[in-house]
Amino acid sequence: MSLIAFEIGMMDGSFIMYFSFKCPCLHPIFWYMMQIAMMIGFLTSYPANWNLVKKGNKHAM
Repeated sequence: MSLIAFEIGMMDGSFIMYFSFKCPCLHPIFWYMMQIAMMIGFLTSYPANWNLVKKGNKHAM
């Protein structure tokens, strides 16, 4: 569940940034934007992880 939420957030963020800036994959701006997309993915997966830990399906790190 948390991995799916992470991927949805990261892919949505990367698509938005890719079509906004239209940089090739080797450009430094692309890799900077991918870091921001990973942060968006973290924020979207955080509630799913919180719920799994609270229910006892996943252990806290």
